[in-house]
Amino acid sequence: MSPASSSVAVSDQFPAGLRVLVVDDDPTCLRILEKMLRTCLYEVTKCNRAEIALDMLRTNKNGYDIVISDVHMPDMDGFKLLEQVGLEMDLPVIMMSADDSKQVVMKGVTHGACDYLIKPVRIEALKNIWQHVVRKRKNEWKDLEQSGSVEEGDRQPKPSEEADYSSSANEGNWRTSKRRKDEEEEMEERDDTSTLKKPRVVWSVELHQQFVSAVNQLGIDSKILWTLSFYLQMLVSFL
Repeated sequence: MSPASSSVAVSDQFPAGLRVLVVDDDPTCLRILEKMLRTCLYEVTKCNRAEIALDMLRTNKNGYDIVISDVHMPDMDGFKLLEQVGLEMDLPVIMMSADDSKQVVMKGVTHGACDYLIKPVRIEALKNIWQHVVRKRKNEWKDLEQSGSVEEGDRQPKPSEEADYSSSANEGNWRTSKRRKDEEEEMEERDDTSTLKKPRVVWSVELHQQFVSAVNQLGIDSKILWTLSFYLQMLVSFL
């Protein structure tokens, strides 16, 4: 399998294979978390000490997608680990604890945690942790595009560029959009040319009197006069 097809296969299977580093000094909790994460088809690495986890992350910065860490650990406070990861690796970090007090949860948020899970952690919550990885990568890509750091060939195509007009539905949308655009351009041209047109002729009383005077000089019958007057008014209305 070529590298290109391999990367496509991985992206199609996502979030399966999400690389998770779990840090907790409680071996029972660590074992339960590992089992649940593997049930979600994630790749799991366990660590029972925050300092060792930090060394692992520093050694292999691109080896993990997300970190789940307990708050209260004897060697290093979970918030300290969160702070160091944010400064050095900028990985999404989820804090977890049996302490659900507002002060502790807010401390996790203010220190940059992307989520706070209350123990015992439910598998339903772990199934969705991949969203934090996607959101962070999307924001990083947006920052790169705004800063101009992304090469032209690496830029993600705009919706108009990546639209597929091969299907009948998309072709219909394209035709509708094109027709609307043509109508707007036609209206603009009409507005521009309207200012160049001559003032419209109005069949006024004065003009009618001039017409009657001219016909009387020619000696035309009154019935014919009325008919000529009617058709002249109709003609003038279209000018």
